[in-house]
Amino acid sequence: MSNRSIAIVDPDYERVLVEDETNLLYAQPQAGARVQSGRGRPPMVLDDWRVIEAVRFIEQPLDERPSLDEVAARAELSPHHFQRYFKKAMGVSPASYSRRIRLDRAALHLWATDKVVVEIAFMSGYSSHEAFVRAFHGQFGRVPSDYRRHARRSVSLPTDDEMARVAQIRLLDFRATPLLAMRFYGPYANVETHWLHFVGALHQHGIDSHACQAIGIAYDSPEIVDNDFIRYDCAIVAPAIARPRSELFRLSLNPGAYGVLEHRAPYNAIFSTYRVISTAWLPGLADTLRMDLTCAYEFYRIPPWLNAGGYQHFDLMLPVARQEAAD
Repeated sequence: MSNRSIAIVDPDYERVLVEDETNLLYAQPQAGARVQSGRGRPPMVLDDWRVIEAVRFIEQPLDERPSLDEVAARAELSPHHFQRYFKKAMGVSPASYSRRIRLDRAALHLWATDKVVVEIAFMSGYSSHEAFVRAFHGQFGRVPSDYRRHARRSVSLPTDDEMARVAQIRLLDFRATPLLAMRFYGPYANVETHWLHFVGALHQHGIDSHACQAIGIAYDSPEIVDNDFIRYDCAIVAPAIARPRSELFRLSLNPGAYGVLEHRAPYNAIFSTYRVISTAWLPGLADTLRMDLTCAYEFYRIPPWLNAGGYQHFDLMLPVARQEAAD
């Protein structure tokens, strides 16, 4: 029998830890899809360069959906071979993957903006209101206007402590920055594991991680997107490094304005930091700023692979767009 003493933990503190860790999982997103049948799961690590090329092309925010021929060309495969190749790797067909990404993005716009449904339909690549409504209902089990009402009632609201952190937010402009990245899928509870995997890949490619500026890129809200489908890119600033036809791919930090808030806490408290910017700060600036619904960046002050399981120190950066002044 062990003679180790057991530390006494404050029950309230322990309850908060449990709630934070549970929130990382979002086993059933409050505003998530209601129709799950027949949806294959992507791999935790995307390490096939052909699939990476296809996924990155599919995920571009284009008004028109890319054709199968266009996507297959990115993977340097025939359309027939590519369809089978993609489904084997991702668990779904290219068309199914594209539809889910676009409808998840549409759901985010329904929740976070006041754009009319028809506008969201067209920006999601649908040629008619009816086609969009049918597709959206097929994934979320609600028509878009009903979903908007449901989502706004369901998502988490900021606490008093989070409202008090609004004063710490800075509005900063950033230039385009070249990055070298690797794609992961899965719940935010796995993010630190993603970083450990990523730094291992860097070492395999002869890249010294000690000299790297780490940047995490989060694309999906866990209150909308199911855990298995949450996309997260681990990246480093890399103006002169390229590893073509590998699991590492090039992309750029989007230039523009950002709401920036320091996060110095375990990673499981990340959603509190998100709420401070997105639901406590931005609504008060609705006349001048709006959320730019592309992705969020985590600009690490200390490499995340050095503090896995402990306090993570980074600046959370949410892109914002300045509202045009009314005439």
